Amino acid sequence: MAQGISSKKIFVNEIKDGERIKSIFLVKFKATPVKKNGEPYINMIIADRTGDIEAKVWDNARELEKRFQKNDFISVDGLANIYQGRLQLRIEELIKIAESDVNIADFLPIAGSDIETMWSELCSILKGVENTQLVSLINEYLSDGDLVSAIKTAPAAKEIHHAFIGGLLEHTLSMVKCAQALCPLYPLADRDIVITGCFLHDIGKTKELNFDKSFDYSDEGRLIGHIVFGVELLGNKMRNIDKFPEQLALHLKHIILSHHGELQFGSPKRPKTIEALLVSLIDDLDAKMNSWKLIFEKNPGESWTSFQKIYERYLFKGKPDSGQKISGAKGTMAASNSNNGDPETSAVNKTSNLSRAGSDVLQAIHSRGCL
Repeated sequence: MAQGISSKKIFVNEIKDGERIKSIFLVKFKATPVKKNGEPYINMIIADRTGDIEAKVWDNARELEKRFQKNDFISVDGLANIYQGRLQLRIEELIKIAESDVNIADFLPIAGSDIETMWSELCSILKGVENTQLVSLINEYLSDGDLVSAIKTAPAAKEIHHAFIGGLLEHTLSMVKCAQALCPLYPLADRDIVITGCFLHDIGKTKELNFDKSFDYSDEGRLIGHIVFGVELLGNKMRNIDKFPEQLALHLKHIILSHHGELQFGSPKRPKTIEALLVSLIDDLDAKMNSWKLIFEKNPGESWTSFQKIYERYLFKGKPDSGQKISGAKGTMAASNSNNGDPETSAVNKTSNLSRAGSDVLQAIHSRGCL
C-alpha cells in the first residue's frame, strides 16, 4: 500500500454528516469553476460501488487540480457536511492512486444474483423457442464466446436502471420471464418472436458502454448507439444462416429499432407490430421497476424519497398496514386542498375540476345506456 493511502475503505453509503473521511474514491466528474473572488475551486462527483457524492475543494485548488483527472482513483482527506439539504464532502487533501493499489470490486456494483445462475436460467428459457429459424439465430449469439462474456458483464445502463455488472443479463432475463408470463394472455402475439426480441433488444449495450472501472459511454456509443449496434449485429448473425426469412428478419429489426417506444425516447421508429409493442412495454416496465428499487434503497428508514427529477415526483416507500381494510364507500378519503409543497400537486389541482366534470359526463352517458 502506497504512502498516504487509507488502508480501510469507507463507502459512500457509510458517510455521515460531520465525519472526517479518509478513503479512496473514483472521480466520475470533475470541473474547475471560479469563485466570486476569481480564485478557482474544484467541483467533483466521487463514487464507489455503493453510490456517489458531491465533493468540493475550496482551498489550494490550483495545485490539487493538477494531480488527477476524471476516471482516476484518488485518496481523499475531508469533512462531510450537509449543504442545502444534501450531503457533500469538503476535501482538504488528495492524491492520485494507481489502479494496482485499488480493489476494483469496491468501485463496480455487481448484480445481487449469481451471474452464472442467471445465464443458465436465460439459456433454459431460450431453449423453449420452437421456431427453427429463431433457434438457429439464437444459437449464433450463444456460440459467440466474446459476446456471451460481454452480455454477462455489461450493465444495462450508465445509471438509471440495472447500472451494475451483470445488469444487462439481469434485465434481459427479467424481460424474457415477463414475456413468458404475458404471452399466454395475449395470444395474438407470437411468443417465440417476443422472447427472441427481449433477448436481442439491448444487446448493443455490450458495445455502447465502457465498464472497466466505471460506467460510461464509449465513443462509438455516443456517436452511434446501442440500437444501431443491435441491428448491425443481427444482420451479421443472420448472414450465417442459410435462407433466413426476409419477413422474420424485418420483424426482428423493427423490434430492436422501436423498443424505446417513442421518438423522443430515442427510437427511430415507434412499435408497429404487436410483438414490438409488447417488447417495448416489457422493457419500460422492467427498467422502471429496477430504477424505483434502486431509488428506494437510498436513505433507508425514510418513508419518502427526495424529489426525483426524472419522474417529476416524490416516491413513497412506506407499506400499507396489512390490518387495514376498506369496506365499500366507508374507506373513501377526503381530498385536501393543500399541496404540502409538492411540485406536482399544483399541476394536478389545475386539472382536478375538469377531471371531475369529465367523470360526471361519463357517468351520465353510462346511465343512459350509451356505453
